[in-house]
Amino acid sequence: MVATWLILALGAMLTGSIATAAVPQGTKVPDGVAIIGTAPGLLIVRSDDPGYVTKLYDAGAAFVLPARRKTCLALQG
Repeated sequence: MVATWLILALGAMLTGSIATAAVPQGTKVPDGVAIIGTAPGLLIVRSDDPGYVTKLYDAGAAFVLPARRKTCLALQG
């Protein structure tokens, strides 16, 4: 399961296509990106800008992982 999650994260990093994402707490969130929730050690963010994942990495995010609005990580039920 962790390997699948990492593959999804890598794919998202390369394509920049995540509707809702999780980033480490303390990440500077760029303009146009909304914080819609939190989880232990994470911020849950989203944006209508298709290139926002790249902006999160440019702002210093160590990782950007796919997430769901209500359950945090996309691989959780």
